[in-house]
Amino acid sequence: MLSVVLLASCSYREVEREIGYKGKARVNPWLAVERFCERWGWEPKPVIAWTAPEWRDAVWIVPASILSNESFTRRMRDWIVDGGHLILLIEHTDAATNDWSVGHVTPVLEPALHDFLEGAGLVLDEDDAVDAGTVVFGGMEFEVEADSDASVKTAGGTAGVFASSGYGDGRISVVTDGRIFRNRWIGDEQHAEFFSALLGATDHGGVVGIMRGSGVSFFGLLRKHLWPVLIALGVLVLLWLWKSIPRFGPIEAVGGGAELRGYERHLEALGDFNWRLDKGAALLAPLRDRVVELGQHASERAGKRDEDLFQFLADRAGLTRERVFRAMAEAAPTDATVLTRSTADLQQLLKALHTPSSS
Repeated sequence: MLSVVLLASCSYREVEREIGYKGKARVNPWLAVERFCERWGWEPKPVIAWTAPEWRDAVWIVPASILSNESFTRRMRDWIVDGGHLILLIEHTDAATNDWSVGHVTPVLEPALHDFLEGAGLVLDEDDAVDAGTVVFGGMEFEVEADSDASVKTAGGTAGVFASSGYGDGRISVVTDGRIFRNRWIGDEQHAEFFSALLGATDHGGVVGIMRGSGVSFFGLLRKHLWPVLIALGVLVLLWLWKSIPRFGPIEAVGGGAELRGYERHLEALGDFNWRLDKGAALLAPLRDRVVELGQHASERAGKRDEDLFQFLADRAGLTRERVFRAMAEAAPTDATVLTRSTADLQQLLKALHTPSSS
């Protein structure tokens, strides 16, 4: 009940805020231009990345940042000379920018674009801010709302937001403020009439290319130009698999059976294993235990139980006490030569202990 009372006593105020279009118009700022072209008998051709115009295309609307290299400008120049009409938009052309956003992306214009425009008698200044209430084209004035951080002019003309010049059999028209053709503003003032006049300046009708985006599609380039290289790479991979994987390779020659190895080879392998395991200490241990056992019995029979066992064994086998001590007490041989000498000394001790003493 307390919650109901609190909610009933709350006051609120409705605020309506315009956030922009929904659906296709939100992601495509040139949707109104496309529908305008359809209504007046033109065929719109929207593209999202660089695509060279075709001979049947009459007009192309292109963001200036797209023409970023000599290859693009050369192909565009060839199309214009043959009769095409290029409408080049300088600012506010990014398709990702919301028309209701206060900011905009500043385009990066390359020297190739400036050279291209200068060849057509147009001068673009990126640092000259201008605004305009009217533009003149084809002997007619059109009311517009445009302002830009860049200006354009013909040779000897006045800088403004719009300039147009014939080039070969075609035409280049530069609009520095692209907003007048975007969805939100094309219906304002005489923007639509101005756009219709630009279309009508073309000697023949047909396709209107509308390029949106700001770069070249990497995967589109791969699909168009790299497929021969990819096919060759695939063939090389198949050849490598055929060579490397046994099931796909040539049949192996039938070999003979396993070679029979002699008893000496088995002993050699066993000795190598013990040497790598503990330097042969495991091989010496049984011999040393047997020498100690027989040596103690022999010293008791000889009445020398309390004497030095190593000296007793040395006298019995005719060896020095140092050699007997090394053979009996050394932890692990340092190399194969020491192991061989210690084994020989232990065998000589066993032989002497099994032989009855002359004393």
